[in-house]
Amino acid sequence: MIRSSQAYDQDGPARDIPGPREAVLFVAGVAMVFFVGGLTLEIHLGEPGLLAAEWLLLLAPALLFVRIGRFDVRRTLSVAAPPSGGWAAAILMVAGALPLGWGMGWLQSRVLPVPHETMQGLEQLVTADTPQRLAWLLFLLALTPAVCEEMVFRGVLLGGTRSLDTWRILLLNGVVFGAFHLSLETVVRFLPTAWLGIVITWTVLRTGSIWTGVLMHFLNNGAIVLLASVPALRQMIGGPDAPPPLWLVPAAALSLAVGLRVLSGMPDATVVEAPTESERR
Repeated sequence: MIRSSQAYDQDGPARDIPGPREAVLFVAGVAMVFFVGGLTLEIHLGEPGLLAAEWLLLLAPALLFVRIGRFDVRRTLSVAAPPSGGWAAAILMVAGALPLGWGMGWLQSRVLPVPHETMQGLEQLVTADTPQRLAWLLFLLALTPAVCEEMVFRGVLLGGTRSLDTWRILLLNGVVFGAFHLSLETVVRFLPTAWLGIVITWTVLRTGSIWTGVLMHFLNNGAIVLLASVPALRQMIGGPDAPPPLWLVPAAALSLAVGLRVLSGMPDATVVEAPTESERR
């Protein structure tokens, strides 16, 4: 699905990576198209329309942007494999980020209450009552966004803003990622999603690999589906508007701390070297 930079050199040398302005404008344009086109597809086709919107209106434009701009695909999308320990660090980071984000969402709902109809609709969307339905929801709501959205946010947006200070990269990516998931009915998803975006961005920056972000995104969304669909898990966590169990908070903080420690011990991948002449060939 992702081709090497060599394939993009046929009509001239690759342009390395996009600039911050190009990347931000691209993401803004894609978000507007996705909001209108994705809503239209979902209204007419239901869940298959949502699936089509992710692959056709997010992933495809990201790949076309790299292709038409003749940017270096490896540097722009960070498609290299993670270093040793990268996968473990990603799991630790998302295991810590998910409960903390859950707590943020719950606290936010105390100030900005979520309409009951909205919460009920979200719960129905992520709940499976058969193994077949569970597999479909994991593909639709976990794997698909993990691939398609990561290529836009931790791919093009992150790749095009690497020249900024690290804190600016994290804040920009988190805010844009959170804003992308806003809806007309509620802002309940903004803080948890922005938080997740920051944690994933830092992990991808340190590992130099978007695949750690894909894994984290999949595990986060997949956990939500499982928590809503498995009766034993639902009983353990309470209702969808309940706070996270108290024991999860210190466990999450510990997981996040260990993940940060593992990432800090890796070679610095926040700056990706330009491809060598032999790699261009």
